[in-house]
Amino acid sequence: MKKKLLLILFPMFLILLGACSSEILYQIPNGDFEAADLSGWTSVSGEATISRDVYYDGQSKYIQENEQFLTTKEATSEVILKSASFTLGGLGYVSFLISGDANSEDAVVVLYDALTQEEIMHETYTAYDGDLFRDNFIRVVWDLSDYLGQELYLQIEDTGSNYLNVDALDTWIETDEELQRYQSNVLERLGFMTDNLLLSAEYYLNLYNHTIDPTTRYTYHVMGEMGWINDPNGLVYYNDEYNVFYQHNPYAPVWGPMYWGHVTSTDMVKWEYRPLAVAPMVNSAGGGAAFSGSAIEIDGDLYLMYTENWQGYQYQVLSKSTDGIHFSKINDGAAVLDDSDLPFYANPVDFRDPNIFVHDGTYYSVIGSRQINDFGQVLLFQSDNLVDWDYVGPVIQGSVNTIYTLGYMFECPDLFELDGSDVLLMSPQEIPGHRNTHGTVYVVGTMNYQTGMLEGWNLSEIQEIDYGFDFYAPQTLVDNQGRRIMIAWMQSWNRAPMTGQFGWAGALTFPREIHLDESGHLIQYPIQEIENYRENLETYDATSSSLVQTGITGNTLDLELTFTPGEGQTGITVFADEEGNGTHIYYEDGYVYLNRSDNMGGRYPLEMYNLTKAPVTLNQDGTITLRILLDRYSVEVFVNGGERAITTTVYQSHATDGIVLFSDANAHFTLSKWDLHVE
Repeated sequence: MKKKLLLILFPMFLILLGACSSEILYQIPNGDFEAADLSGWTSVSGEATISRDVYYDGQSKYIQENEQFLTTKEATSEVILKSASFTLGGLGYVSFLISGDANSEDAVVVLYDALTQEEIMHETYTAYDGDLFRDNFIRVVWDLSDYLGQELYLQIEDTGSNYLNVDALDTWIETDEELQRYQSNVLERLGFMTDNLLLSAEYYLNLYNHTIDPTTRYTYHVMGEMGWINDPNGLVYYNDEYNVFYQHNPYAPVWGPMYWGHVTSTDMVKWEYRPLAVAPMVNSAGGGAAFSGSAIEIDGDLYLMYTENWQGYQYQVLSKSTDGIHFSKINDGAAVLDDSDLPFYANPVDFRDPNIFVHDGTYYSVIGSRQINDFGQVLLFQSDNLVDWDYVGPVIQGSVNTIYTLGYMFECPDLFELDGSDVLLMSPQEIPGHRNTHGTVYVVGTMNYQTGMLEGWNLSEIQEIDYGFDFYAPQTLVDNQGRRIMIAWMQSWNRAPMTGQFGWAGALTFPREIHLDESGHLIQYPIQEIENYRENLETYDATSSSLVQTGITGNTLDLELTFTPGEGQTGITVFADEEGNGTHIYYEDGYVYLNRSDNMGGRYPLEMYNLTKAPVTLNQDGTITLRILLDRYSVEVFVNGGERAITTTVYQSHATDGIVLFSDANAHFTLSKWDLHVE
């Protein structure tokens, strides 16, 4: 009896084990159509065929991959061919080649939800023009990151008089390198991927920027049209406009082959996209990237000085423009500063981010560097013509005594005179225990241009510029009103931006006017132009010792709050739900805190990535004042007239937009709110 039971159960166990251990299908079978038949595909109606024909306009870049592809050209009736179901994984992209007889909704590749059978996306042969591109394969890349983890299937559908050719279906794109190769192939097959990388990238932006949903974008912060951005570069007031350049990978919402994006504005609130300004010297396969730098106007021309990176070798180059829009490399991109110009104590591997300025009629540049002992430093160079440079000295150097304040490599330096003192901004990397790993600091002293050293500074007086989670690589400009204005990257290196699912990543902070107070403390505050976009003023005045639902809502707001704190926590919650969950900004025991845990969707569970604080003193009347700018995914807090700043990104503002006040003790609040309407 026992033996019979075992004999019955054993095969059942094998069946269950097989069911539990079956692998998830990510890549559809026979997506390249190189099999002898259409195995892996199900005919819903009609018959498609395998072809080995070669269609191209004299150039092999237009042909199929490998030998075979699918065609409906020989079909005598409608064809609907269905792939196996697959789970979308990897980076969430699908790519394939397509060609055919004409632009037609009757001949399409369609993606369906396997559970609901609903259509998600479809593609026709859009490159057809009646002559040049007849039958020539083009590359399609679908961003389907919103559907990661879902079960999908594809259908090739020819229901009309036109035919379709399909090849190289890839539903499992796992690495950034694969994705970038496909995105470059889009341009290659359209004839736009040439040795002119700038033209190719610009065409790619024009081709695909419409795919970015405008409701997922910031409304008044600088960001790319699509893809990735990081450091602000080349801030300059030129031709009666504010010019901001930025590190940019237009091809994907990840760091990659860096270009320089470019926007201009008359008020630093509404921005206009300009053509890409700078491309890397060599493409991503060669390891090239145009890193950070700066801009300067000389006799009506605009010069950019920036770092060219090639497989870890970094050197400084120049580009010039007579109109501020179109730039050409000086001396074909030859180095104006390279490792041969470095002092013996500088590590040649890290040498980047030149910032140029004029002092007493001489051009100077501060450049980030690393010493051979691995600690950071900022180096000063001088020139009479921007091409020939001489080393002056180390502006500032790190040591074993500065690790916990300044970490190691010093990036993105900016040196300028402000209110009677010399100020150095820089972004030290690898700070032990820092919430962002990399920080931003300002150092106040007196610059000695004979030795190249900043004098009179004290390590204990070095302070962070911003106490938030998303503020890096700040750079400044002086405008036609004489204001020193600062902008930074509103993101962080140590955390992947969650907006990548929308096809973009990264933005810049709202511009801030900066000053030094009498004690040498940096004061920063939003430029006043934003007030021209205020609408729908609402005010709230209350005394409370509990949670107060103000009835005020919005995720693109300008808020001014004054309160008299009591014992415990007193403050405001933005992006709040009905229970008061959201991003909390409050005062307690000499600090203003920001806690964004509720608005991160559990993405970063550690407290150090969600809770931060800035030391503050109460105003003379015992109050705290907060100016808070909200823009869908960002919070910028300015405490007591700009005494401190806290900048962070959040990711659930599309679902929660309440404004809540709270206090553990009796506290008086005065709140003013404006909607910010920027089109």
